[in-house]
Amino acid sequence: VGEEIAVQPAPEVMPDLGELPKGNTLLTLHEGMPEYDRWLNTDETLPTETLRWNAETFLLDRLPQRYDAWGIRGDWKPPVLLRLSADVPLTPGRHRILMRVRGLSRLWVDGLLIARSKPVSGSPSGEEPMTPVAAPPLPGLRIAEHRQQEVFGEAIVGESGVCRVVLETLVGGKAFRTDPGEICVAVEADDGRNFLLLNPGTSEPVSLTDADVTAALARMEESLQAFDAQTRRTAGSSQDEFWNMRHDYARQWAAQHPAPPVPESGAHPIDAFLGAKTRRALTASSETPLADARKFHGEILPILRDNCFRCHGDKVNGGLLLNSREAAIKGGDSEMAALAPGNVEVSELMRRIRSADPDERMPPGGNGLESEQIAALAAWIQDGANWPAPPVTEQDIVPPPLLIDTAFLRRVFLDTVGVPPGEHEIRSFVADTTPDKRTRIIDQLLANDRWADHWMGYWQDVLAENPTLINASLNTTGPFRWFLYDALCDNKSLDRMVSELILLRGSQHEGGSAGFGIAANNDAPFAAKGQVVSSAFLGIELQCARCHDSPFHSTKQRDLYSLAA
Repeated sequence: VGEEIAVQPAPEVMPDLGELPKGNTLLTLHEGMPEYDRWLNTDETLPTETLRWNAETFLLDRLPQRYDAWGIRGDWKPPVLLRLSADVPLTPGRHRILMRVRGLSRLWVDGLLIARSKPVSGSPSGEEPMTPVAAPPLPGLRIAEHRQQEVFGEAIVGESGVCRVVLETLVGGKAFRTDPGEICVAVEADDGRNFLLLNPGTSEPVSLTDADVTAALARMEESLQAFDAQTRRTAGSSQDEFWNMRHDYARQWAAQHPAPPVPESGAHPIDAFLGAKTRRALTASSETPLADARKFHGEILPILRDNCFRCHGDKVNGGLLLNSREAAIKGGDSEMAALAPGNVEVSELMRRIRSADPDERMPPGGNGLESEQIAALAAWIQDGANWPAPPVTEQDIVPPPLLIDTAFLRRVFLDTVGVPPGEHEIRSFVADTTPDKRTRIIDQLLANDRWADHWMGYWQDVLAENPTLINASLNTTGPFRWFLYDALCDNKSLDRMVSELILLRGSQHEGGSAGFGIAANNDAPFAAKGQVVSSAFLGIELQCARCHDSPFHSTKQRDLYSLAA
């Protein structure tokens, strides 16, 4: 106790990884390394393994996604130690090995350190000299990605023809993203004219060419996406019990408050309700001469709607409503009838719109109604102020003919996945003669992953997703589009998606719902989010309440800031 301990770099030894999966490259990740620019010291221990995944070759251009306990995108804790390891078959003898990495790395072959790289570097001001485009290791091969280090080493393979290869690299760090860039390890071909990615399996060799590497990266991305989805759904299942309980409660409530009975028509419930509604509209319309109904709905109602309903329909200023005949006759707090059918002079509505006093004249502000509008209202009141149902004729409610197959297919594709069908899909659907083919194609498209792609534009727009790449501007957000996309792909219930969005979980900058909470350069960011949430999910516009009580709606500034709190 009290003695000084000399801390030194730990001895460099190839890690003992035990038995490795045959035919695959093992990726292991350890987050929370001490520093990004050095290896462990003697007084430090390796962090616990965070995650592992089986890759095809020694090629990687991103880390698997990190998720929190609810399956929402989170942040890796940098620096992250990334290891790629495999038992690779190579011909006995001496081989030239290429390593491409971004940060501090070392490459081991059968216990020998054959190549190392420097730590990742950056300018403290964010301004760096232009980096020239790298030269290919051999003519026609893929060049190293920007800011990737390219290091060569030599390895000697014994008579067994199999060697253990381990790549260690540190990803991310203080002021550096946990982005590995395009990592690869390749061996020079025997003819000296090519490099091949190290491959422990029996699949076709992957040359270090743009065509081969691009195809290999596409395969890797498909596999990584499936792995990410499994990881995310496993974590998300920890909340299933709670949401099942919520939905059971909702079902119990729905059972106690049954929906209206379906009208008897023998048709689909939607068609039955629409048919009943059109029949009611036709019956109501028949009670008034068609010309009178058209005159009211074409001339009189637009005057009232455009000039009166904002304060006496959407709101109830002075206790007065003018959006129905009965309410207008009843009057408001003054107990004076706004409408006196057949008597223009007694109608308070006419007195107020004709008033020369700007404090009394309605609608408030401006010069009041045009003389033609006043005359039209006066004539309507004198004639009895009838308020007929909308004009509907038999011709108006004739249903359009059933769509032909090709038109139906085009519409259902655009509605569900957002793109038109391809030629093969059209020919297959038209040739299908089964009676339920339309139902089946709808179910197939709803189960298609492109369904989530199609909805992304809507949700990004309605939730004002607006991430910034460099400099923040007013109300820019984090990229929470990835939270939305994951929720749609996992078919989360809407109540769960909205709850997890508002709880602002996960990473602000890597796609978690926490990114929704950012409103850059805004002095009241949560008020801005309250405005978005209210319009998206409550159908209430709180824009005016951002600064003051709304003059035309029932919302108060207190409502918005209570929601923000």
